[in-house]
Amino acid sequence: MPSLRKKANRKAAEAKRTDNLVGDVTVDDFANTLQIHARLKKAATNVSSKVKQGATMKEEKTTWHEESLLQDNMKKDSDKVAPLTSIRKGRRKFKLFNQEDTKEEEGIDWPLDIWFVISEYIPPETVGKFARICKSSHYVTTTAKFWFHLYKTYHKHVSDLPDRLQPECMMRQHGLRACVIRALHYTYFTSLLRCEIDDVSCLRQEEPHSLERRKCTHMWHKNGKIRWYFFFKLKQISKARNSMLMKRKTCDIEETELIEMLENVAVNPEDGCKVLRVTCSKYCLLPPVIGLILQTVSMSLMPGYRKYRLLLKFGTSVIPSTLTDEVTLSDVTGYRILDWWDPCYPHNDATYTVDLRQNDSDF
Repeated sequence: MPSLRKKANRKAAEAKRTDNLVGDVTVDDFANTLQIHARLKKAATNVSSKVKQGATMKEEKTTWHEESLLQDNMKKDSDKVAPLTSIRKGRRKFKLFNQEDTKEEEGIDWPLDIWFVISEYIPPETVGKFARICKSSHYVTTTAKFWFHLYKTYHKHVSDLPDRLQPECMMRQHGLRACVIRALHYTYFTSLLRCEIDDVSCLRQEEPHSLERRKCTHMWHKNGKIRWYFFFKLKQISKARNSMLMKRKTCDIEETELIEMLENVAVNPEDGCKVLRVTCSKYCLLPPVIGLILQTVSMSLMPGYRKYRLLLKFGTSVIPSTLTDEVTLSDVTGYRILDWWDPCYPHNDATYTVDLRQNDSDF
């Protein structure tokens, strides 16, 4: 009995010694204790609080710079992964979108014979709409067969029709398109204009300001019965890209054979040209402006408010500050802008009269 008591006292003394030590609390301390405690001792709680303080101190030692570097690295890693996924998703969507478009754009490709048959029922005023339907319809409008049929269908005998536009001379394919369009303006479109109201035709008259930035290639005057007529032929200036394309086309034409040149339907030397016809009651002495560019146009009323004064400023470039010559036309009673398909346009093969109206105004 006394030996058992000594052993129990020794164990209790050892337990007291271990309780007073400062260290980590282990599972063995709770499993081999003789006394059951409802809560931890103060020493154990102090140890746990010291451990927590040590951990927080270590976390506080990491500087803000290191934290920013860690965050930047995390962002870079996420950016490397995210664009790949987004690109893949975008490619999938793009593929699906293209597949849907191809399914919707699928249609029937009709042969050229059908488009030639349809073109026989196209009136002259809807040729442009017919050419914009598809590539096949546009190709039909570039053939000589289309323009021959259009001329035969709507041709009428007119007294003032030029010799080049007569049926005997229309068998040539060279420049056939321009000749047919001119012939239709002599016969077909004149009948349509007669049915329209005169006010509408006056509204269609272009302003002289639309001729700015055009190059004067010819100028002349003519004496009528009562008035003087002054003519300025102005050609549209091609841009740099268009000029390069035209040079390439001319080089290609030079390399082609003579037969292919004679069969070219779309040849038109007057393409892009307009003529400004000014009617004056008196003669005006004008300086030569051939080769110069029309920069600005201004029109003002003269004293008496019955006639106008037209001022044309020409220069060597499009910039208005490079003015070289001024053309002043006084006592102007009217003007008119003539396109190359207009019957009044001064072609070499056409004989035209200038006294077209009996009244004093030609606007």
